Amino acid sequence: MQLAFAATNLAADQGGDTAKQRALEVWDELRRDLWPHLQIEEELVFSWGETHHAIPAALLDSLKTEREELHKLVAALAVPSQVDDEAPSENRGAIARTLLALAQTLDSHVERYDGEVLPSILRALFRR
Repeated sequence: MQLAFAATNLAADQGGDTAKQRALEVWDELRRDLWPHLQIEEELVFSWGETHHAIPAALLDSLKTEREELHKLVAALAVPSQVDDEAPSENRGAIARTLLALAQTLDSHVERYDGEVLPSILRALFRR
């Protein structure tokens, strides 16, 4: 939510450089937790779910597509000239759109995970 709010303020140019700084701070906080989370999710949850046929193939495909989208968005934000403090003001719109797309993709990911992945794993664990 903070990322979406910061991206929206940045897109509307509310707060000028302060909005850009806040958006980048929120992204930096999220970025530190995102990769370890996704790596654990990939190595433990998805691999276990696939091995034990706990997660339907269609859901795994959707999650893989979602992860690819996350990687693309993060890669776009990893370009230093796009997001550093010296980046021109014109980049605000591009940064804001990328951050907002990232917030939406993460929201969808969390919703799918809570609503589909975890219940699938729980069903597989407690079948007996």
